[in-house]
Amino acid sequence: MNLEVQGIVSSKTGEPLVQLRQNQNGRPPVEFQVSPGDARQIAQQLQEAATNAVYDAAIWLWAKETWPNDPEMGGRMLQLIREHRADAWGLPDTPEDWRP
Repeated sequence: MNLEVQGIVSSKTGEPLVQLRQNQNGRPPVEFQVSPGDARQIAQQLQEAATNAVYDAAIWLWAKETWPNDPEMGGRMLQLIREHRADAWGLPDTPEDWRP
């Protein structure tokens, strides 16, 4: 994946913008522009998602090693942790919770 990110200024309004463009192996690129504030929010969410991915993988692998005869244990544990996080802090735990 090739993701390009650059700060630009709108030639129409003079507003600062952040432009994101993903080149997709011969297909038309996907691109969009956001405000600096929205770009910071996207960056925060990316950081949190990357951290969660590493923690989820560690929990899943630990469960697999701890209960080798129960290959579903890691998935069940992750679901329970996500539900607890959502209940305790009111955070979304499934894509349906945050998609319009």
